[in-house]
Formats: sequence, C-alpha cells, structure tokens
Amino acid sequence: MPNDRSSHQEVTPRGAGVVFVLLWFFTLLTGYQLDWVSGKQLLIFLPSTALVSAIGFYDDNFELAASKRLWIQGLAAVIWLCLVGDMSGLHLFNQSAVHLGWVGLVVAFLGLVWSTNIYNFMDGLDGMAAVEALFVFGVGGLLFWQIGESNLALLAWCLVLTVAGFLVWNWPKARVFMGDVGSYCLGFLVAAFALVGDRWYHIPITLWVILYGIFWFDATVTLLRRLWLKENLAMAHREHAFHRLHRLGYSHSQVLRGVIALNCVLTGIALWASHHPLYIGWCLLLTVSILSLIYLIIEKLKPMQRINR
Repeated sequence: MPNDRSSHQEVTPRGAGVVFVLLWFFTLLTGYQLDWVSGKQLLIFLPSTALVSAIGFYDDNFELAASKRLWIQGLAAVIWLCLVGDMSGLHLFNQSAVHLGWVGLVVAFLGLVWSTNIYNFMDGLDGMAAVEALFVFGVGGLLFWQIGESNLALLAWCLVLTVAGFLVWNWPKARVFMGDVGSYCLGFLVAAFALVGDRWYHIPITLWVILYGIFWFDATVTLLRRLWLKENLAMAHREHAFHRLHRLGYSHSQVLRGVIALNCVLTGIALWASHHPLYIGWCLLLTVSILSLIYLIIEKLKPMQRINR
C-alpha cells in the first residue's frame, strides 16, 4: 500500500521475488543431482540463503521486528561461516592474502549481514534491485569463469536469468515488487559469492566491492549520516540518494537508466582491475571518487532531510 515513505502511487503486489528465489534453489538442487554442483557448494548456498529468504517472506506477509530480523540474519551468517571455514585471510588488492586473524571472521560476518540489509534498503524504485543483480552476478560469474571455476559461474548466471525473468514484471512501471524475500536473498548471495571467491579461488574481494558500489556506497553513507543525526534507524525513510533523485522529479525509468549507465562504468573498472591486479587499489579509489562526486551533486540539488526531530 502506498504511503508517505514509498515511491509508488498504486497498490502493488510485493513478495514476488519468491519466484526467482525458488527457481534458483531448484537450479541449485538440480545441479547437485547432475553432479555439476558439489555437496559443499550446496551446503554453502542453500541453508543460510533459504533462512534469510524465509524470514524475508514472513516479513513481507506478517511484519517482523527489526531486532528479530537481525538475529535471524546473524544466525544465517554464523551457519554460513561454520560451513565455509577459516576466513582469517582476505585477498584485498591482489592474490596475496592479508592475514587478519579473528578480525577476518568478524569482517565476513558483518559483510554477510550488512549486504543482506543493503539490498533491502536500496530496493526502492522500479527495476533497480533487479538490474543491480544482473550486473553484480553477471560480471561476478565472469570472474569465476576467468579462473576456471565454471560451476560457480553457471550458478551466478542462472541467478541472472531467473532475476531477468522477474525484471520483465518489475520494469517501470512495475507490476510486482520483489519484497524482502527477494532482496534478502540477493543481498546475502552477493556477500556469499564474494567471500567464497576470495576464500577458495583467490579472487580479490575488492572486485566485488567495485561492482557493488552503487548499493553499498549510498546505503552506508546514508546510514552513517542518520547515525550522526541520531535518528531512529528502524524508521523507514526516503533519504537515500536515489530517493532524492526521484523526489527531484526524475522518473523511475530515468533513475534506472542512470543506474545502468553507472553500473556499466563500474563493470569496466572491475574487469580492467581483474586483469591488472597491481592497480586494484587505485581502481577502488577511482570508484569511491566517482560515487562520492555523484552523491555530492545529488546532495547539492536535494539535501538529505531529518525524518524525526
């Protein structure tokens, strides 16, 4: 139902993300039966992702307190980390791991939970969350393919295909929304694929950070600013940069085209960095600089407002 914090004006079914979530789980199980998905890969991607998706579906239909959602997301992250194993070393800027000890485990835990919520926060305009998935998992699959890990590449691309089918119905003007079930699943999987690629195949996690730039940057900067203003973080709002662009008068389609164009730029940066690992750090700096400039321009045009004084 539309309200003063939503960006749509008509009653629209939500929770339709359950379709691509279940299709991808079916693909995962089918791949296991056909022996192109290993038992370990099945355990890593099915239980925890199913748990966060289920809690998202429940929240779509019955509403759940934010604290309970966080606890369950944390449990899913713990289960995932127990199955994957040691996360003390992360490949940040090249194929040499930076040994972080127990800090690496904390970083991985926070990454899984934060990514799950980032996707939910950024699912606010027609087609935006689905398009982000096409870029992140499409290019992420290519990163796996380049190092010879075809199984995970195919899993990522199967997810792209199922989300693309959903996007037909979610493209502006959206006839359905993916809801928490879809956004939680996609957010958790972004972190899961990135961490698996880093832990098992030495794919620098920084490449995923570049690809995922639009979502994590806007969500993180906005959250930190709201913390600074001592706002109620559990209260829904429309103060992300993409919300403010829409409030400036840009349509869902116009904002979406901007997101696609910016993702094309980030894709180019990530792919170039994957072939020039010595410059990954500079590519990350370039990414943050571009995103910062765009955020500042939007802030100049439509400053963020306090939502609870």
